[in-house]
Amino acid sequence: MPRSLFLTTILAAGLGLSACAERDERDTSAPTARTIEDSVPPRAVQIGFDGPRFDACAGYGRVTNLNAATGRALPVRSAPSGSAEEVDRIDAGQGVSMCQQVGNWIGIVYATGSDGLDRCGTGSPVPSVRAYEGPCKSGWINENFVELIAS
Repeated sequence: MPRSLFLTTILAAGLGLSACAERDERDTSAPTARTIEDSVPPRAVQIGFDGPRFDACAGYGRVTNLNAATGRALPVRSAPSGSAEEVDRIDAGQGVSMCQQVGNWIGIVYATGSDGLDRCGTGSPVPSVRAYEGPCKSGWINENFVELIAS
């Protein structure tokens, strides 16, 4: 390649990069809501992994290990991620059906108030794997805050 063509190519590439850098500086100064990297789409808790002959959720646990840092109530997330939207908070001692695990996140189903888990339908078989649709609440909690009671 002739030296002048090589220098022209390098110069053009350099100008192109500097134009990108200027554009990036303008873009970062503009206010934005959440970036794509920050947004975690909701993910429904699935039930029925053990097949149609077993309970919809394989385990039962209790929320534990809460301290002042967690505010004595555990955030329930819309997806298995600490940056997912907080949809609820549950207290220490709350019983939960443990339905699904993704990494160190447990997909749970839980009753509110004085209602028991027996009305949630997780102790009965379902024909196939599906998203939990109620009547109780569901979401995701970190496995470090749930103690397995029965499986």
